[in-house]
Amino acid sequence: MRSVPEGSGPVAASVETSDLDEAREVCGEHLYPRSLRLIDRSARFAARFAFLHMSRLTVADIEYGAEVAGEAEELGSYHVNLPLAGTFAAHQGGRAINGSTSRAGVYRPVGDNVLHRLSADCRFLAVKIDTAALEGQLATLLDAPVRGSIRLAGDLDMRRRPGRSCAELIRLIGTEISNPTGLVYHPIVSVPLEECVLIALLLAADHQYRDVLARPKPHCARQHVARAIDAIHAEPERPYTIAALAQIAQVSAGCLQQEFRRQVGMPPMAYVREVRMGRAHAELLDADPDHNSVDAVARRWGYARMARFTEQYQARYHVTPYETLHHPDGR
Repeated sequence: MRSVPEGSGPVAASVETSDLDEAREVCGEHLYPRSLRLIDRSARFAARFAFLHMSRLTVADIEYGAEVAGEAEELGSYHVNLPLAGTFAAHQGGRAINGSTSRAGVYRPVGDNVLHRLSADCRFLAVKIDTAALEGQLATLLDAPVRGSIRLAGDLDMRRRPGRSCAELIRLIGTEISNPTGLVYHPIVSVPLEECVLIALLLAADHQYRDVLARPKPHCARQHVARAIDAIHAEPERPYTIAALAQIAQVSAGCLQQEFRRQVGMPPMAYVREVRMGRAHAELLDADPDHNSVDAVARRWGYARMARFTEQYQARYHVTPYETLHHPDGR
């Protein structure tokens, strides 16, 4: 997997080409070496690629503009192809992997890959997932070592939860690839967002550990949750993940999530967002409206969408963030 230097944010790249050889080179540089051919040799080839290299994921928005087929050797990474339009039909190591706007294709690190057909109107988000990252995330959730590959099923149903939730997270990242000022480029958002994608895939796809993940976790003491809460209040600007909070609390990630819901009434990351909303409110109360904006404050505290921020803010404080900034006495 192409690495992103530690401490740096996500890195983007985009390419448009009508040359098959260049398209193969682009795929090899940013995803995997592969062959690529036109099913109809007379068809016009017009490929468009946009890549976002994150620390544990690469997300690519891809369309070829023509029916194509091809092969690739073992990927060496877990992978998801999520169509936004059109369809594809493929095999990996004897397993059929088909994609449509209702089903994403899911690949394992091992097994040769054959793309039989990708429709001319197909546009899809390709998600390359670092093998150690996904297996490490699973081990964190299980609080036990993971031996061998995760045998992910070849498809993900996006019509119902939890597959729909996983697809929504991937689409969110996809919409931000070409937005250089987007919040996905900020560690406060990108780091926990990557973890959310990994967890969502592990909870949505069938594999040999699904039943174990669903089992109730043992209770942990109140002071463990208190450690995580204290850390969140002390440094709400940190790019927390569930794994990082579990390490602070000195319990497993699964136990921490369960105990947060039981003791606090919400998951750990929801609590992080609640605390950040409180800090955004305090900042708006004290801000000079001539030199600050609601958008800047919201972005600073990790809110990617202004409409969503305004909705949540108004539900909590019964005024809009704009009113707080310009009329702080009204609170």
